[in-house]
Amino acid sequence: MSVGSFGSRARPSPVRAVARALAILKSFEAKPLQELKDVAEQARLDKATARRLLLALMAEGFVAQDSETQAYSLGQAVRRLAGSVPDQPDLRRCAAPVLDQLASELRMTAFLSIFRDGAAICLDRYHDMRGLEVRWWSVGGTLPLNCGGAPKLLLALQPEAEVERGLAQPFVALTPKSIMDKATLRRRLALIRKRKWEFAIDDVAVGVSALAVPLFDPAGGLAGAISIAGLTPQMIRRGRPLQLDRLRAAARAIERKLD
Repeated sequence: MSVGSFGSRARPSPVRAVARALAILKSFEAKPLQELKDVAEQARLDKATARRLLLALMAEGFVAQDSETQAYSLGQAVRRLAGSVPDQPDLRRCAAPVLDQLASELRMTAFLSIFRDGAAICLDRYHDMRGLEVRWWSVGGTLPLNCGGAPKLLLALQPEAEVERGLAQPFVALTPKSIMDKATLRRRLALIRKRKWEFAIDDVAVGVSALAVPLFDPAGGLAGAISIAGLTPQMIRRGRPLQLDRLRAAARAIERKLD
């Protein structure tokens, strides 16, 4: 006779529990910062079950919760297992609510990135479910330094020796708009250093553009970059990016949190 025959509550099988936990972790791909109701909806669980699993995942470091907003995000254990995602808890924590709001407000995809070991690395990606989701740059992934808004911006603001190493890397043509000439890219980097922003049109995916601005730490050093990506017609007017002032304001808000 089984234990359940005595009327005790049946426990979910270990396989089912693992499947539910994985569903919760996967839910953060669509929205890196979520409330309990968001997690439950994305994972197709009731709130009580979602909360119980979130607490178990938090205990092991796979999920983190912001003490102020109570919102959930992926924890450091996931990023350590990923290996390619640098451990930047302060930067990610400060940027998360700002970029989540930005993505929701603009209905675009927002990115947090850093320059590490000669590569532009995506630390986090934020997407509003009502808008266009740009998937070309996954968390922990890199983009060629000759393409995109944030990669070129991050390279441009490196010391000269690092810039030269970046220029020596093989160029990749993701679209016909990708810069493939070293002299042209060098001139572009000089312009970026002067104006402190980059607007990349159709050079990663045709019809999609990206706008990037830098983040500076309290000592004035480059901490990383934030960027937004969306359909080109929605991002440009008379040759100038429409959301530049809004993106700069978001960068300042994050920098104040880093102080």
